[in-house]
Amino acid sequence: MTTMGLVAGVGMSTPLGLDARQSALVLRARKLSPGKTGHRDRRGNTIGDVRAIRIDDACKGRERLIQLAAPALVEATRGIGAAKGPIPLFLSLPPRRAEEEEPLGPDFLDLLGKRAGVAVALPASEAVVLGHAGFAAALARGLAALAAPGAGPCVVVGGVDSHHDPAVLAALDKERRLHAEGAWNGFIPSEAAAFVVLARQDAAPPIARVIAVATGMEREDGTEIGEAATEVALRVAGAMRAPVPWVLPDVNGERHRVKEWSFVRIRNRSAFDEAKTIETRLYDELGDVGAASGAVHAAYACMAFRLGFAPAPEALVTLASEGPARGAFALGAP
Repeated sequence: MTTMGLVAGVGMSTPLGLDARQSALVLRARKLSPGKTGHRDRRGNTIGDVRAIRIDDACKGRERLIQLAAPALVEATRGIGAAKGPIPLFLSLPPRRAEEEEPLGPDFLDLLGKRAGVAVALPASEAVVLGHAGFAAALARGLAALAAPGAGPCVVVGGVDSHHDPAVLAALDKERRLHAEGAWNGFIPSEAAAFVVLARQDAAPPIARVIAVATGMEREDGTEIGEAATEVALRVAGAMRAPVPWVLPDVNGERHRVKEWSFVRIRNRSAFDEAKTIETRLYDELGDVGAASGAVHAAYACMAFRLGFAPAPEALVTLASEGPARGAFALGAP
């Protein structure tokens, strides 16, 4: 089996922890604790979410994403970036979900790097705006950049998102997508940021290895359910041991997402064994973290390998955006 790249650093910032270690351990301990916000839905009921208490509730939009992401970027690159010059950054970011939502702007990566004190190689960096599946696309681009002639020893791949914004919550409430009494198809909004540093064999001691990554797009005419999701999952699973020992889907409480994931598992019976494939749903303990989903799953799996609580030596992560983008990737213990 060919390893596509090595993970040499990891960082994570979530409502459950200040760093990757704390976030991963609290996630494992099942400590979900949604809190009430200052926002109300159309019926006048208080909207709840899962949010970082270290960030002021009044902070929203671009500044909130910076405050979420900067500490995680510092953690991931600690001991790696300073001595090796500017590092290319491939970052999964959320699309604008409401007209009132503040645009992130073309200088977001530059601002994030400066706030974190990390030298970001801006001409070689890229923001990927595909929602949940964005991290898989960012990971593929990061691996390609690492393998390119003349590339440096490391690249950074990550994701950040937050639903804690009045405009975002109002848009979700209008579509009846927030988990609440009387909303039978909603999810719990959350926020997070996470990063992994990809390196070549001789760059740094590995935390994990990237086994495979795949991306695809569903047809948008409604005639198919999960065809691309099935394809990308099967492509990645084909590079792993069979059956897949550990799978982490990014499904939340929305019926159409649960239905699609069920189809993926049924169609891939040769890859997923009901008795042997362990399934972990981080949403149940963290809520929906949107465009940060893939990065959080990657950071969690890396910490599980590092700290010794991974239920298997390989993990498959599947990602499904609200739009047609789909992705999957696999990580293995070093």
